[in-house]
Amino acid sequence: MLAIHGGEPVLKQNMPAWPQVTDIDREMLKGTLLSGNYNSGKLRKQFEAKFAKDCGVAHCFAVANGTVSLELLLRGFGIGRGDEVILPPYTFIATLSSIVFAGAPPVFADIDDSNYLISPASVEEKITDKTRAIVAVAVGGCPPDLDALEEIAQRRGIKLIVDAAQGVGAEWKGKSICAYGDAASISCQNSKNLTSGEGGIITTNDDVLAKNLELMLSGGKEDGKYVSVAQDHRITELQASILLSQYAKLSREVTLRDKNAAYLAGRLKNLGFVEHLAYDDRITTHAYHLFLMRFKKDALAEKGITRDQFIKALVAEGVPICSGYAPLYTFPCVTSLDTERMIGAKIDVTPLPVCDRASFEEGSWMGQAVLLSDRATLDAIVDAIIKVWEHADELKTV
Repeated sequence: MLAIHGGEPVLKQNMPAWPQVTDIDREMLKGTLLSGNYNSGKLRKQFEAKFAKDCGVAHCFAVANGTVSLELLLRGFGIGRGDEVILPPYTFIATLSSIVFAGAPPVFADIDDSNYLISPASVEEKITDKTRAIVAVAVGGCPPDLDALEEIAQRRGIKLIVDAAQGVGAEWKGKSICAYGDAASISCQNSKNLTSGEGGIITTNDDVLAKNLELMLSGGKEDGKYVSVAQDHRITELQASILLSQYAKLSREVTLRDKNAAYLAGRLKNLGFVEHLAYDDRITTHAYHLFLMRFKKDALAEKGITRDQFIKALVAEGVPICSGYAPLYTFPCVTSLDTERMIGAKIDVTPLPVCDRASFEEGSWMGQAVLLSDRATLDAIVDAIIKVWEHADELKTV
């Protein structure tokens, strides 16, 4: 009997805690506290220098959060009211809100059915003479098609911003995704693979952009005068100390997640009704902030059930799984009067077919902490998926 109807759940063990706190974290924080210097300073600069070197970029800025980092990039490129910015609707709302905060109208491009990442073909269709930038999101830590997106951006004379909020540690063709496009943005929010509770990182090789960012992060002050209206969004030394200590273990965790994701994908491979999303051969490192899956609509329909029924049953079995993102174009804030006033335009909320299918019928994911589990836990997750499938008839009343 399924757990959702009173049976014994398959998965009884807890998932690994996140964030994983180490003695190094404690010592770094203790040292910062005792120093009495909590403002942005030496530790921030130390992190920025190390991260820039590791990513192979000229400039790195550690800022307050991953929304601010995207907004700063847009402002640094001079993008604002009247300028269109293309983004996928299958992403966290911060991708959209940062564009709105910059005063630019967001334009939605559909996602690719194979990986739920922004579709270069759809991007091409959405470009107009007002388009100034593409924001390409590494959903779940998976790099989008950076070759195709860079080619489009360069050919059409627009900026490519890599939203790597979930993608720290990811690589495309052996190079950090933070070194692609015109700039990249990472989130260090509490759930992220590299966390300081809240925080964001900007990387770029663009010297002009870097100068603009320095001015904004200095509060708009240059040569003793306030030459522009800006805010200092740099992280504090307390955040920087946590970033440094958490960063020391990132590569080990990336390796473990990748190994466990490959094992999970292998066990799902022959089930027929569920699959791990496609993995492009040009991806040399997948950051795996999320383990994304697709429950095949047609296979479920043959059993007379839906994805949502299946997921509810899995949750009852102890599996930490959800249906993932709803399309941004369905959010009330997107069509609100406040948003229209901020950007001076209405946002096109026409549904996009692949995004709708992923959001409402087939997509699902588990968070990154699952991939830090032991092999027995991963096996129990797959066993629960098989159990629910074998008792699918019980789901028709769910």
